[in-house]
Amino acid sequence: MTLIVALRCRDGVVLASDGQATGFSSGGPIKQKCKKIFKLPGSVLIAASGTIGVIQRCRESIEMYSQAISGYGLNHVIEEEDGEKITLRDQIKKLVFSINKDEKDRHKAFYGDERGAPLADIIIAFYDKNREEFRIWHVAPDGGDEFLDELGYGCSGIGDTFGHAFLKNFYSEDLDVRVGSVIAFRVINEAIEIGAYGLGEPIDVWIMERVEKDIKVKQLSSEELNALSDVCRVWVEAEKEVFRKNIKNEIK
Repeated sequence: MTLIVALRCRDGVVLASDGQATGFSSGGPIKQKCKKIFKLPGSVLIAASGTIGVIQRCRESIEMYSQAISGYGLNHVIEEEDGEKITLRDQIKKLVFSINKDEKDRHKAFYGDERGAPLADIIIAFYDKNREEFRIWHVAPDGGDEFLDELGYGCSGIGDTFGHAFLKNFYSEDLDVRVGSVIAFRVINEAIEIGAYGLGEPIDVWIMERVEKDIKVKQLSSEELNALSDVCRVWVEAEKEVFRKNIKNEIK
């Protein structure tokens, strides 16, 4: 299982995830460490929740178009092998739908029911040169999609409800990526702490930001993650202190 968090900040994008996947052996489910955020060519970040094999197929298909996404945007028109013209956005939606549908059909043929089929839910972050802004794009298993420009953040995976509840109170569009990385780290860390099943370390955090005229993508080091953990501990203690000093007095 997975939790992905994506935040659009005033100067970039932050993506974070837990690091555990659930695999299956003849004896039953097993825990596996798993990388869930990837940098694609052209400074595009992709993250996904779901089943590892399906995610791999979706990522490999999207990677073929990542340079074009970075260079021209999702409304760029390409020509398919049959000569049909299609936008990058629609092409990727079609690919994600097809891969997930194949898995549902295979699952149903084998088990007699498509429920429980392995699927992939995709989040893509990139800098749109035409709009001159960072964007977060969500593509669901059924090919439905949405840009998260208005909301400013997105979550995917088993802990997504927890993520949305937390971010509703702490996200604002004027955050910079440094503060955004602290928030994203805390969401993942607390979800791991309270999650009953399927979430685990290591936490992975990526930052995409503009540095002068270039778009830079960086995976935070273990030292940087430790620093985020320290900041989150201070943050939690500060919240407790505010509660002790103020809230309790208000309800007496």
